[in-house]
Amino acid sequence: MRAINMPRDGLPVTTARDMARDDSIGQQFTLKTEVVVVGSGAGGAMTAYELAKAGRQVLVLEAGRYHPSSLFTEHLGDTMTDVYRDQAAQFNTTADVLFAEGACVGGSTVIGACVMQMPPDSLLRRWETELGLSNLSPARFKPLLDEVGVEQYLHLNEAHEINTTAHKVIQGCERMGFSWKPVSRNVRQCALTGHCLAGCPSDRKMSALVTHLPWAVAHGARVMADTEVTRVLISNGRAYGVEAVVRDPNTRRKIADLRVEAEVVVAAGGAIQTPLLLQRSQVPDPSGQVGKNMAVQPFVQVLARFKEELHGFRGALVGVEIDHFLEKEGYMFFSALAEPEQLMIQGNQGAGADHIRFMKSYKHLAGLNAFAIDEGRGEVTWKGGLEDGRKVISWNPSRKEFEKLKHGASLAARVFFAAGAEEVFIPSFQQISATSVFDLDPALDEISYGVRGLYSLRINSFSAHGTCRMGVDRYQAVANARGEVYDVKGLFIADASLIPEPMPSAPHWTVQALAKQVAQGINERSRELFLS
Repeated sequence: MRAINMPRDGLPVTTARDMARDDSIGQQFTLKTEVVVVGSGAGGAMTAYELAKAGRQVLVLEAGRYHPSSLFTEHLGDTMTDVYRDQAAQFNTTADVLFAEGACVGGSTVIGACVMQMPPDSLLRRWETELGLSNLSPARFKPLLDEVGVEQYLHLNEAHEINTTAHKVIQGCERMGFSWKPVSRNVRQCALTGHCLAGCPSDRKMSALVTHLPWAVAHGARVMADTEVTRVLISNGRAYGVEAVVRDPNTRRKIADLRVEAEVVVAAGGAIQTPLLLQRSQVPDPSGQVGKNMAVQPFVQVLARFKEELHGFRGALVGVEIDHFLEKEGYMFFSALAEPEQLMIQGNQGAGADHIRFMKSYKHLAGLNAFAIDEGRGEVTWKGGLEDGRKVISWNPSRKEFEKLKHGASLAARVFFAAGAEEVFIPSFQQISATSVFDLDPALDEISYGVRGLYSLRINSFSAHGTCRMGVDRYQAVANARGEVYDVKGLFIADASLIPEPMPSAPHWTVQALAKQVAQGINERSRELFLS
């Protein structure tokens, strides 16, 4: 692909500030376009690029703010306030599972850890043969994955420098006989500062903010930030636009009501926001599956204290993965030491004297994230009216999922003890640690499932998917194999909510390939979908 050079702060994004004149507050605006894309993350940006490149008029609406790279400070506290959904406090109904999500131009790609994993061929074959999704067969889907990953615009590299946290994981794996490998990340010449979750100020992370969105804009696409789409407009079984509210990102004051008339609507807000939009829009749901089947790839972070100073927060945030248990047991492990702000949200740091002791040990810590493939039983629901309603995220671990996460934490702890750790901190709501592998099982036994696994393990999720799943049966799926919502012509989905079932790999790469496939399908049906 030919490189398209954009100025550092060159995205011509329309923001609430641009619209906030004294005489415009409370006004209503109407815009017309061929395609309106709701969301600007991995799926939305890819869709916008593919359609704009084909000559379509594209308008991207993003509920979050525009935060150019030059404003990132690498202080996670600042970033959480500005570009994380709910200021990094998006929890389930019981407030014990954190769902981290970006809320900015570029979406979660801006705050992600850059991990890129292909879905295994065995999974694609299952989707083809057992689910009937021939469009996801290895023969048809792998070339799209290759296009995303190899055409020089995601710069997939093996980690060229492994930090001390990753080295401890490697040492433990070598002694335990576990296989490991460097993580593939979409980073171009990483600066190795370790602040991926706080946004990349050097444009080296190949997020949508610096790749597909600028490319889409270069082909004529327009981008609006601070614009929350409240519902999709539908008439006679066809989508014909959206309604949105423009708000000041700092005060949340309404600046204007916006109506966009379009011939094609693409929902790409992610696996949490997209089903909420469909529910608010009262989209026909013959399957009853909108918002259901949410897989979350739950994970716990195991911290280990070593005698020597590691400064494990320096260097590439995610360096290596343990792939030894993936195929047979469904576990993923990634080396990473969370920043203090992230640990504070998780509650790991304690308070008072405990907090001081913990922070004194921080430079001696290493971290390993233990992911388990869940059962896809989560649900996202919109309660109430368009503007006064609220989202409800329902996911708590089943006993089986709890035991899997607990076993994953046990494996991670054993890796660190094999690497020479003096103490391993158990990721629970209780303050539990073990000082040797012989103390580990008794320490883990202190964590009980209790009532629905509430407030047991400290669980996080970065990768929800499956809430508007793709399928060939209209009574079992929300969208067809083209990504078009059943019973609503011209309404497409292009994000992680399309993924048909829980998957054992980071979904970023899959989402981009799915979005590319959806966009190509729209282009192929241009005579049917567009007036000109």
